[in-house]
Amino acid sequence: MTTWEYASVITANDAQSLRAGVSVKLPGGQLERQAGDTSSVLNRLGSEGWELVSYHSSGAGTWGFEQFWLKRPTS
Repeated sequence: MTTWEYASVITANDAQSLRAGVSVKLPGGQLERQAGDTSSVLNRLGSEGWELVSYHSSGAGTWGFEQFWLKRPTS
C-alpha cells in the first residue's frame, strides 16, 4: 500500500502594490517564502516528484489568494 506525504503552496497577490508572494510548506517544515513566480515554484516541486491534488482560489477587491495542495509517495 502506498503512503503519501503532503505539501502546500500559498500565493497571495496584492494588486495595489503589485507585490506577490509564494510560500511553500513541506512536511515537517516551516512555511517558507520562495523565489520566483507560482509556475516556477510548482514546476520545481513537480520535478521533485510532487503531484498537484487540489487547488483553491479566492479574492476580495484588489487582493487575491491561491492555495495548491500536493502529494508524493513516501520512500
